[in-house]
Amino acid sequence: MRIATTMALAAILLAAPSLVLSQTNATSAASSSTTPPDWDSQIPVPKGAVLISSTKPKVGVVHSATFEVAGDYQELVDFYEKAIPKAGFQPGPKVVLPARKVYNRSFTHKSALDSVSITPSTDHPGKFSINITYTPVAK
Repeated sequence: MRIATTMALAAILLAAPSLVLSQTNATSAASSSTTPPDWDSQIPVPKGAVLISSTKPKVGVVHSATFEVAGDYQELVDFYEKAIPKAGFQPGPKVVLPARKVYNRSFTHKSALDSVSITPSTDHPGKFSINITYTPVAK
């Protein structure tokens, strides 16, 4: 289990340099219906989440989106633990650090490896940042 978790985190970190780099910011009036370019609509996002930023790679296929949402840490973790398989994804390794209010879960669908990370917002106490790395669905 420890090796699988380490490998999943390594895969995410290896993909990070190819993310880029064209970052877009959502307006302050953004709503939960705002999604980034090439968004995989099967990926669950909690009600009330607001898109803060997104990246589209210049090279590669891994996109990222950062949402912010008010809520309880454990409720957000429970949301993703239920919503990922319900949306048709295969849950992968996870890291849960309740004392730090950190959660990371990788998940797959077909050949795509995606992940979700929850961390406390650095800008807004009482809110959480949800970072999702995803591979767009082929059109």
